[in-house]
Amino acid sequence: MQEVTPPWLRSGVVLVCDKCSRTRIPEESPEIAARLGDFDLRAWLKSELKAHGAWGPIRVVSASCLDICAKGRVTVVIAPAGGAAPETFVVDPLDERQAVYDAIVARLGSDT
Repeated sequence: MQEVTPPWLRSGVVLVCDKCSRTRIPEESPEIAARLGDFDLRAWLKSELKAHGAWGPIRVVSASCLDICAKGRVTVVIAPAGGAAPETFVVDPLDERQAVYDAIVARLGSDT
């Protein structure tokens, strides 16, 4: 086993539940799935972080299932580096995407 130091240990990592986005919303809430279309919250957050120079020390990754199921919502965990307690949210991936991004920047690093 080889130990590594990932770049996101400087600021933190964000987990986005893939099961919420790809399975639960389409199966349980087809009307919400139709509104979302092919929108991917994780990909959007990644592109925003890259656009503002924060990608690297902050990473957004998909998690297969976070066991927090809220109908029509996606579970997001913001986990700061350094042992601070993670924060967990359920969000509307379209209507609350900017609020999620702002929370990430506020908790994990400044927007450059």
